Amino acid sequence: MAWQAATILALIALWQWAALTYPAVYLPPIERIAQGYFQIWHGDLLHSALLPSLRRLGAGFAIAILVGCVIGVVLGSLRSLDPWVRPTIEYLRYIPAVAILPASLIVFGATDQMRIFVIAFGSVFPVLIAATDGARRVDPILLDVARAVGLSTAERLVRVVLPASLPSIFSGMRVALSIALVMMVISELIAADDGLGFYILRNQRLFQTANVYAGVLTIGTVGLGLTLALLAVEKRVLSWHRGWRGLTETGRG
Repeated sequence: MAWQAATILALIALWQWAALTYPAVYLPPIERIAQGYFQIWHGDLLHSALLPSLRRLGAGFAIAILVGCVIGVVLGSLRSLDPWVRPTIEYLRYIPAVAILPASLIVFGATDQMRIFVIAFGSVFPVLIAATDGARRVDPILLDVARAVGLSTAERLVRVVLPASLPSIFSGMRVALSIALVMMVISELIAADDGLGFYILRNQRLFQTANVYAGVLTIGTVGLGLTLALLAVEKRVLSWHRGWRGLTETGRG
C-alpha cells in the first residue's frame, strides 16, 4: 500500500512540475484538475453530470445481469437448446456495441432508453457466456440429488444450477462492468445534454482541459468504486462456496 501511494504521489508531482515548467492548454496544473474533480461530486454538476450517468449505468448493467444469467443458466443446463440458440448469440456478440449506436438512435431517439439499451447490449455477453460455462460445470452429483428429491426442471435451475454458477457469473460481471462504463461514456457523447460523457465533450469543445481530465478521473473513480463494491458483494455471497469447496476437496482427498 505504501509503494502504491508513493507511486501515485510521484506521478502527481511529476505532472505538476511539467505543468509549471512547460505551461500548455493540454497540461493544466493539478489544483485546477482537483477543483474540477470535486465540483463534479456536489452542487449542480452532481445532478447534471454524475447522477444521470450512474442511473443509466445501473439500469443497463442490471438488465445485462438479468438477461445474461437467465439465458446463460438455461442454455448451459438444457444443452438441447444449444444448436438453436448458440449461433445467434455468437453472431450478436461479435457485433461491436459501438456499431449499434446509429441504429439505436433511430429506434429510440436521443433518449435514456437508447443509452440504457446500448449499455445493456455491450455488457450482457460476458455475463451470458460466464453463466453458460458455469451452468455446464455444475457437479453432476448435485443434479442427481436434485432429481432424486423430486425437484422440477425450473426448481433445479433456480435452487441448484444458479447458485453453483455464481462464481463464474461474478467473473463475467467484473468484465461486463468495464464494458458498461465504456458504453455509458460513448452513448453520452451523442446527442446528450447531461452525463459525464456530455460533460467531457462540452469542456473539450470549450478548451477547458482541466475539466476534461476531471471528468476522466471521475469515471475512473466510479469504476474503481463499483468494482470494489462488486468484489465485496461477491465475497459475501460466495462465502458458502469456499466452505463447500473446501469440504468437497477434503472429502475427495
